[in-house]
Amino acid sequence: MGYDSSQSGYHERKPGMAGLDDTEDWGDDYPKTFTVNLIWAQARDNEGREGAIGFQGGMPWHLAEDMKRFKELTVSHPVIMGRKTWESLDPKFRPLPNRDNIVVSRNSGYQAPGATVVENLDDAFDLARQEAIPDDGLDRSEIWVIGGAQIFREALPFAKQVFVTRIRATVDADTYAPDMEELASTGLWKLVDVTPWMLPKHPENGIREYRFETYRKTDGETEDDEETL
Repeated sequence: MGYDSSQSGYHERKPGMAGLDDTEDWGDDYPKTFTVNLIWAQARDNEGREGAIGFQGGMPWHLAEDMKRFKELTVSHPVIMGRKTWESLDPKFRPLPNRDNIVVSRNSGYQAPGATVVENLDDAFDLARQEAIPDDGLDRSEIWVIGGAQIFREALPFAKQVFVTRIRATVDADTYAPDMEELASTGLWKLVDVTPWMLPKHPENGIREYRFETYRKTDGETEDDEETL
């Protein structure tokens, strides 16, 4: 169960809601559908390994264009993150505004002021897809998983899309994202959208170029299908 450290009290937990395969009765003829999206930025480490996303609990670069895209995609939706990702956020922007911040921590007593703490990813999904009481105006048809590495690995089987900012830079790293290029080569995922390489307006941290990539799970579904959670 979760520890609500937001002190807002707007979630009213409902029993029997856990499990991503449940079909919920919303009083109409159709089940309400949800999609789970993952989002991260990655570079290459000093040894040439792709997928570097963090170093010593922080992000080893600053790219304003990536942060802008992150905000545009996740604002007005629930966001799920691990404890280390929560702690890596600048306290000035914690919790992330206009989003339902959900933090996963195995420590049942962990407190994240302004967020709701749960003990596992299942509880995080369960909470994210429940309408708030009173209505908080968020769109819960999209749930965003924003890090870190362990949460990405756990959430990937449930995800519909992955949004990657690929950065051409070499950085110190000790944390890595799933290898989406390898997964795409197996046919389980497909690269469905990619921008040209772009130059950052304010180059920092050795960033030469960046581009945005979108991957979508295939597994026999049509591109218009959504996961029914």
